[in-house]
Amino acid sequence: VLNKVGADYNGFNTFMKGLKKIQKGAQDAYTAEDDFWKIFTYLGEQARLKNAFEAKGLQLGDDIVEVITDANGRKFDRKIGIFNDEYLKKQSAKLVKNNIPNYAFVSEFIKGLRQLPVGNFVAFPAEIIRTSANIVESALKEINYSTVINGKTVNPLRGRGIQRLTGMALTTAALPLGTVAAAQAVYNVADDEIDAMRRYVADWSKNSVLVPFKDEDGKLSYIDFSHLNAYDTVTRPIQTVLNAVNSGRSDE
Repeated sequence: VLNKVGADYNGFNTFMKGLKKIQKGAQDAYTAEDDFWKIFTYLGEQARLKNAFEAKGLQLGDDIVEVITDANGRKFDRKIGIFNDEYLKKQSAKLVKNNIPNYAFVSEFIKGLRQLPVGNFVAFPAEIIRTSANIVESALKEINYSTVINGKTVNPLRGRGIQRLTGMALTTAALPLGTVAAAQAVYNVADDEIDAMRRYVADWSKNSVLVPFKDEDGKLSYIDFSHLNAYDTVTRPIQTVLNAVNSGRSDE
């Protein structure tokens, strides 16, 4: 009996070691992919920043003169650095740090929430919230950023800021709504049908963005788009409030 127990234990131990190797391989693959997109974004931001300044006449080696507004609303010029590779690298790295989810920046408080019985998948939503706010803030700063080039005050980053803000709006609002509207048009699904379907879906999908479709027999089904959209954490509260109002709740 002891020999059998020992053999079973050794077999189980070998099996668990195999699982750990698979887990480590998956983690390494995820980390590699995550790093790839961070590097890709870093290089892209660096190129866009360089092109934006050069399009306004600033050349590598020139002084960067920023227009500053004091507390009294008075504006004055101030040199903040030199337009060179170091400046481009620092600014691009700052954008990647603030605008791309990174688990290294998850606070100890957020990590502690994993111990509560409300769910342990908290780091990713926390990073989505942090980076979403930073993306909007970065866009507004770029839109309003002023610098002096060749004696003229210009806004070299305004186009990039508008592009960033538009992209955020498209990702968090327009894309989900557009996907639902397109599916409704293709499969001839009315809003009332989606509202009725929502009452019978699984609890975890009741406040999700549901993309409807019908099979050949006209049977109505859905795809839970929220589980495909990383920024659903930002938009889900709004959908939850709308669903509550539609269901007759009036307690604010």
